[in-house]
Amino acid sequence: MATPTHQVGVKVPLLLHEKLAEHAATLNVSKSEVVLSALAQYLDSATDVPMAVRMAMLENRVSEIEALVKPEQDGDD
Repeated sequence: MATPTHQVGVKVPLLLHEKLAEHAATLNVSKSEVVLSALAQYLDSATDVPMAVRMAMLENRVSEIEALVKPEQDGDD
């Protein structure tokens, strides 16, 4: 059964909206998921962070770690 949701309208400055859109695109998630994640973290309710956002954040972290480790491995030849 789906969790009941409520719609909230928020006006944000243009630059903040652009950053939101860019971040969502980077994570390949919706802007709503990013906002839900930020709100959940702000309200100290990390368990309410959408799974898609948590997965995207983990995938980005793994990519960052791989990028740090790969140059070291290339030099070991």
